Amino acid sequence: MKKYFFLILIGLLTLNSYSQENTSQEAPKNVIQLSLGSFVLENSAHLSYDRLIATKEKGFFKSYYFTAKAGGNFTLDFSGSNSGTGLLTAIGVTGLTGKGKSHFEVGLGLGYFLDRRRNDDNLEEGITPGDDSTFYPSISIGYRKQSPKGFVFRTGLGAAEWFYIGFGYSF
Repeated sequence: MKKYFFLILIGLLTLNSYSQENTSQEAPKNVIQLSLGSFVLENSAHLSYDRLIATKEKGFFKSYYFTAKAGGNFTLDFSGSNSGTGLLTAIGVTGLTGKGKSHFEVGLGLGYFLDRRRNDDNLEEGITPGDDSTFYPSISIGYRKQSPKGFVFRTGLGAAEWFYIGFGYSF
């Protein structure tokens, strides 16, 4: 009887040790993605590149990326001034947290908006010409699903990206 009890005990301990799964995944070193965003009359499209700069086991964020973005905004402006339409660039840092393929992301950085307002049309209408090009804070918060190599999906809310959805590839 003791012999059977001992064999059952060893069997259960062996099963228990193999039942623990390692859910952590290696963070991809590079991520390229295209995101499209909208906020009623404001629309945007951005191409982004993320490069892994650090990973941490402890702390809220598990991986940090250097992020570079380029794209544009298009405003549905019925006055014809085209204000708010132009090119965007941004650099910053994106932090990811979460386990497996699902992550919470927060991005912070600095961007530059190059306004494409048509100044010649404004002169005829009596509007003072101007340049609305400016630096802006690049901020985003959202959800990202990514694997170490393969498909990337992201969605969230950001300054200049508005309510966005994006697809890309990690490698």
